[in-house]
Amino acid sequence: GAASFALGIHSKTRQMLFSCLTASSVVVAPVPRRAALAIGAAAASLRPQAACAAVEAGASPASAMTLGTILESTSALPETTRAPASLVLRPEYGIESADVLYPEWALGRWAARSTLRSVLAPAGDELFSPGRNGTEALRRARLEAGTALEYPVKWIQPGGRVVVDREYNVASISRATMGPEAVQDARADGPDHLTMVLRPAGAPSGSLFSADLRVVGRRTDPYPLAERPNFFACAETTRQTVTTVAGERAAPGPPRAPLIKEIETICTYELDSRDSRVMRGQQRTASFLVPDAGYTGDPSLAELAASRLARAPNGRIMAVDVRVYDVTYTRL
Repeated sequence: GAASFALGIHSKTRQMLFSCLTASSVVVAPVPRRAALAIGAAAASLRPQAACAAVEAGASPASAMTLGTILESTSALPETTRAPASLVLRPEYGIESADVLYPEWALGRWAARSTLRSVLAPAGDELFSPGRNGTEALRRARLEAGTALEYPVKWIQPGGRVVVDREYNVASISRATMGPEAVQDARADGPDHLTMVLRPAGAPSGSLFSADLRVVGRRTDPYPLAERPNFFACAETTRQTVTTVAGERAAPGPPRAPLIKEIETICTYELDSRDSRVMRGQQRTASFLVPDAGYTGDPSLAELAASRLARAPNGRIMAVDVRVYDVTYTRL
């Protein structure tokens, strides 16, 4: 996965925007009450047993681990293993800095090649995709393991500080994922907020989508590390709201409720000590359901049931969808 809205745009855009904007997900029919209750009953019977055990056994909380450790620990998990809750709880950190400040060696344009490594369902297979067949959605997602996506990205240096070029990177990954004509507009009004207008290939004819990406959490690991001087790790949690906008040929009917998720993206970067034109890293996206019915607009019963069930024993929200990507960057 790519850099997000701020950091891991590949994973955020590919996982959230692409899944939300394809025709199959946009036109999903409302979930019948009986189906929603069935999902809730099934999920209740398999609340994350391994996760509960990890919390009850006093596993190290994520707040006590570095971002790099969280990502590398997640990456090492087999897909069939339930992730410990300590690795997949919604982060508690807020916006700890005005922006992510990258090492000088990240400055410039790079060709990114991102390969999906693994897909995890920490809250259980049935909760992987609320409102749909979660087990089937998980199976299909895992079929994409090993597939690569290529796109250009760049870091810039306004005011002498190296930061990611948000508009450029988000537009770049969106085009690579959703088609060369997908991005109609992309505007950032600072490091914490970006809006886009999208027309993805394969979406219903004439449809447009508005994507609002707002950072709600940001953290950077200490840098540099004595043992790994060219290793850098950072994370952002972004609240993503995707709304259908009626186009000229869009089908008539009442407007659909916005699709809202919060996604934490952890990214690591390490400059090749033998070749400064290459850096490698990983990205981990963790998707969290937004349980507030008033906030989400009009969630289905399945989403409401899932948001209540996707919690650790201590009541904190757990991720329903976690993906790890291996990324290689080559300087252009």
